[in-house]
Amino acid sequence: MDIYNADLHIHSPHSIGVSKSLNLDTMIDTCKKKGLNILGTGDVLQPEWLKYLEEKLEKDKDGAYYYKEIYFILQTEIEDQESVHEVVFFEDFDMVRNIQNKLEPYSKNILNEWGGRPRVNLSPAELADVISDEGALIGPAHAFTPFKAIFRQNKFETLEECYGDATKKINFIELGLSANTDLADRLECLKDIAFLSNSDAHSQNPRSLGREFNKFDIDNPSFNEILQAIQRKNGRKIALNVGLNPKLGKYYVMFCNKCRRRIIFKKVKKQVNTIFNQYSITDNFVIYYTSDPKSSRLDYLEQVSKNKMSCPACKEQLNKNFKVKLGVSERIEKISTFIEPKHPNHRPPYVNAVPLIEIIRAVKGIKSTTSKTVLNEYNRLIQELGTEYEILLDLPITKIEDFDNNIALVINTLRNNEVEYTPGGGGTYGHINIDV
Repeated sequence: MDIYNADLHIHSPHSIGVSKSLNLDTMIDTCKKKGLNILGTGDVLQPEWLKYLEEKLEKDKDGAYYYKEIYFILQTEIEDQESVHEVVFFEDFDMVRNIQNKLEPYSKNILNEWGGRPRVNLSPAELADVISDEGALIGPAHAFTPFKAIFRQNKFETLEECYGDATKKINFIELGLSANTDLADRLECLKDIAFLSNSDAHSQNPRSLGREFNKFDIDNPSFNEILQAIQRKNGRKIALNVGLNPKLGKYYVMFCNKCRRRIIFKKVKKQVNTIFNQYSITDNFVIYYTSDPKSSRLDYLEQVSKNKMSCPACKEQLNKNFKVKLGVSERIEKISTFIEPKHPNHRPPYVNAVPLIEIIRAVKGIKSTTSKTVLNEYNRLIQELGTEYEILLDLPITKIEDFDNNIALVINTLRNNEVEYTPGGGGTYGHINIDV
């Protein structure tokens, strides 16, 4: 068997907010730079994108679809009746069309131009039945994010609550950018299923596509092999999950649902007698000051989980009470079974990574990851040293030092889990704090 790097969840230009220049050729270019071997097609139920894929993708002797040097798994994302987003994988185009026909009566937009991520008016259990009965795979997308996710605030707390008798048909969950294995393995209900780390990319930009991926130990890059790996059959397996440190995700910490400021706590020596009455407001944060941050934060979480905590910034500036929402880390804290993660024996390691473009941007002190300086340096690094994944995970630090000592220093610090982060939340990505 061989190791394949796979990012199995992306989108197409037929989903809102996706780059219009995203296509097979632009994705292929990024895949080569990253070191990706397998990519989800994204939005395969959308008629125009489906036609495009049928015209472009070829099939090899193992039943694996490919375009040029990259393999593809037919894939889409669906929103069900409970506003839970689901990732779906299909074996072939016949299966896609069969499921498209079965879902069309329950969806107003599945055949529309913007139906890349269709809304289907079936319950999670009913949708899982339709998908799995046709032989396709289904599992919750970005499972912990505060919006459109199975474990979001005031929604489901276990797989069984969501899927009922269809739970046995759920073989995986997608962690999402603000969660990793350590966080997810605090829920006992997830102990038997596979974790996928995918990008959910809306662009071919290397900061987006492949920012999270999975290493599959399989015989060939076909749907059947991916299926066996997810189900841990016949020696096939997921060998490694690689993804953002959750603090870099857009929804790691609590935030105001209106102004999107993140909520954090800082320790002060002075005794604060009244909880939550001492704070400061910045453009991006509400910072509470307390002599006991741990205890104060727990009290605050309890109020937020009951929808009883309003944003002080909005109260002062707008004279309105907008509620604070739990981030991924706090939501997991509220519904977790275990204080510390309990990893089952089958769980592969998880590597917390930072996209190479983000490292270059931070080292150069440039705000934009799309600046020509950053992109030129990225391309030069790839050309001289190898793929992004090789540089981030495997290449000896001494070789990176020969290219750029500061970049080498950051990568080495990342490999040793010694980086400090400003956590993301409210739709804003976190970032690394470096001093080079």
